[in-house]
Amino acid sequence: MHHNVLQYEPHEALFVADNEPLIFYSAIANCAKTILKPEGKLYVEVYEGLGNDTKQLFEDCGYTSILKMDMQGKNRMLKACPVEYISK
Repeated sequence: MHHNVLQYEPHEALFVADNEPLIFYSAIANCAKTILKPEGKLYVEVYEGLGNDTKQLFEDCGYTSILKMDMQGKNRMLKACPVEYISK
């Protein structure tokens, strides 16, 4: 991890248990189910190495999701929308 990231980001935001690398995304997806408006959209920054896994997590939680590339061509952003809104 780059030194400037370690210097300015809180440790809790950067490191999770190896057996639960998507724990924060799971919490976000579940929390958003209760507070996101049906037509709402959710945007998160993702770790490029787990982009597809993060996308699948959101889809398993009832969202349609799209990975988006950053300026370096890495899958670093994810857009998620509730499936029930998409199907209307």
